[in-house]
Amino acid sequence: MAKQRVMNELGVMFDMAGCPNRCRHCWLGCHRNGNATLDDFRAVARLFTDWQDEKGQGIETLSFSSWWREPDFHGEYQALWKLEQELSSPGKAMRYELLSSWRLVRDDAYAQWAATLEPRACQLTFFGMEKTTDWAIRRKGAFQEQLLATERLLDVGIAPRWQIFITKRCMHELSDFTRLMHSLRLHERCNALGLEFEFFIGGLAPEGNGFELESERPEYSDIAFIPADMISASKHGLDMLGKPEHELYAELVENTSPPNMEPPMHSIAINADYDVYPNIAEPTEWWRLGNLKKDGLHAVLRAYRDETIPGMRANRTIPIAELVRLYGNPHSQKLYDRDDLISRFMHQWGVDYMQSKT
Repeated sequence: MAKQRVMNELGVMFDMAGCPNRCRHCWLGCHRNGNATLDDFRAVARLFTDWQDEKGQGIETLSFSSWWREPDFHGEYQALWKLEQELSSPGKAMRYELLSSWRLVRDDAYAQWAATLEPRACQLTFFGMEKTTDWAIRRKGAFQEQLLATERLLDVGIAPRWQIFITKRCMHELSDFTRLMHSLRLHERCNALGLEFEFFIGGLAPEGNGFELESERPEYSDIAFIPADMISASKHGLDMLGKPEHELYAELVENTSPPNMEPPMHSIAINADYDVYPNIAEPTEWWRLGNLKKDGLHAVLRAYRDETIPGMRANRTIPIAELVRLYGNPHSQKLYDRDDLISRFMHQWGVDYMQSKT
């Protein structure tokens, strides 16, 4: 029987404006950008605040976010942050180490405003040097924007936090990238502000858009091409790249437990078309809870609470060993974090499941 989710606390992310990028690694995939208003946000929040289950019990603690993919992409971002605090349960409106790099280079007031908030850090993503980063973000000029955003952050006392996703496309660029990072003296400049510069090598999640990058995923033999000074500069070393698939295959092929993937908090996301997804895995049809306008909040929250949608049922019932035998490669040298490899299996299962229904 599916595990019933606790409904006394819930985060609600409303993708009001969307995202300026269509990054090839993004596990959230590509959704239509919207143009929801502050009144739309209030109306969505009111639905959840007023909701009661079959026993007349509501959700005790709620947090509301006006974005899902790109923070502060909406033109009224300052008013929306105030509204998030107003609508959320006390102390539950959250800021993260995420800002809109798109807005940082286009809105002169944005960096100054962000500097008044915590945390004083912002994550920026690279995929190598200019051509490769532009290719991965799917927007010409994206690499230069990340560099300019770095300067804008430092100017107002916010620490840039750089991550690089390594693919086969950028192996020959890693030495240049490391030299660039050192030439900008990011450690020293952050230290002078009483802050810390962090850099890490990220791992690719093979779901959403990220599944498109499987042909570019690094293999064990590629580790030799990663400069030693880049590895030593990375906060997590190479840990996030994981292990070769064949090693994980041997570990998982006898595991009879289901994936039981869990997010860091109970939360759901609403896209511009009011389709709703649990914040557990990629927002695809087999993870779709329903449509807030067509199906109503009761149906959506019951599907979430009772885990009745295909992805959530599979997450609780299909043995990992079965997924491994169906989709694993016992000879593959590709590098995966354990949970990311299971996410790939779940993606492949979902594709097959949907095809079986057509």
